[in-house]
Amino acid sequence: MLQAEQIIQNRYKLERQLGNNAARQTWLATDLSVDDGKDSRVVVKLLAFGGTVQWDDLKLFEREAQILKHLEHSKIPKYIDYFSIDDRVLWFGLVEEYIRGNSLKELLVQGKRFTEKEVHKIATEVLNILIYLHNLNPAVLHRDIKPSNLILGEDKEVYLVDFGAVQDKAAKEGVTFTVVGTYGYAPMEQFGGKAVPASDLYGLGATIIHLLTGIPPADLPVRDLKIQFHDKVNINDNFLAWIEKVLEPSVERRLSNATEGLKALESNSLSNKAASNIFQPFRKPN
Repeated sequence: MLQAEQIIQNRYKLERQLGNNAARQTWLATDLSVDDGKDSRVVVKLLAFGGTVQWDDLKLFEREAQILKHLEHSKIPKYIDYFSIDDRVLWFGLVEEYIRGNSLKELLVQGKRFTEKEVHKIATEVLNILIYLHNLNPAVLHRDIKPSNLILGEDKEVYLVDFGAVQDKAAKEGVTFTVVGTYGYAPMEQFGGKAVPASDLYGLGATIIHLLTGIPPADLPVRDLKIQFHDKVNINDNFLAWIEKVLEPSVERRLSNATEGLKALESNSLSNKAASNIFQPFRKPN
């Protein structure tokens, strides 16, 4: 049983848990190998293999480590280490940079309500991170964009964390897959194992709705597979139309990738007329 003050790998001193669900734990720790005067705090993710944790879980965990190891972006935590501990329970560990700040979910729980300007800035910063990921070869899909995986750092910049659901290649016909994602934030095609860059845009759109309304998207009404939220926000028509476009249930009608999404957001290319057409009140047919 892991506990605070315990030192693992003769290097990482566990401080406090950041998250815990059965066989997966996330700890804030001190890297004892770091020289004094430098930031020595790190995040240690630990997965206990066996029991409810099966090979698919371990494969996702190892994939997260391998992909994080090769990512180089200032708004993504840096990879530090990967190891296993065989002490009655076989633990696998992933160590990464600690981002000082609060997740957007923590801020929501604290009662913060985000303004349109703040949310627009968050959307722009996340899109820039996604452009980097989607333009890699092969493209990296995060597949779990949501408030708890976005950190508002002490520098007021947004960071994307937790690559535990990451996919580094398109799903292949006939290949089994592990369903990942969070209900309310993941689009339908993702639950069918067909995630594409546009799937991450859907997660961003659902996150934006949560930030603007304070209501998790899964708790909002749905009509024709579309989340109904526009009666709960008072924002610019172009921004409203943009959110609707990234939340299209049909992946063919959604903005296709982060580059297209950012271009549309910055250029206001979705017109006020388009927005007014989208948001005509629902009327029953005669």
